[in-house]
Amino acid sequence: MSDENFMTRFTRGAPGRTILKLVIISIVLGAFFSMLGTGPLEFWRGVFDFFKNLISSLGESFGEIAMTLGTYLVIGAGIVIPIWLIARLLSTRK
Repeated sequence: MSDENFMTRFTRGAPGRTILKLVIISIVLGAFFSMLGTGPLEFWRGVFDFFKNLISSLGESFGEIAMTLGTYLVIGAGIVIPIWLIARLLSTRK
């Protein structure tokens, strides 16, 4: 597998074209947010606060359920991910 193939698959097209698109979109969004007088920190803080308020407005029981599911996810991932990685590594050696 060559680096070029990896980059083409990763960017889902020509890497140069993808980078150019990202640069253009970044300039447009940067100008837009600059006109609004805000930056990335304020934007992401607003997004985080929105979801935090949304979750807290749904009630404490939802928060407890989410915390329990999150705990289960972390415990399960601690077991599943290493097994998957080992199986994946062993299957590529054939």
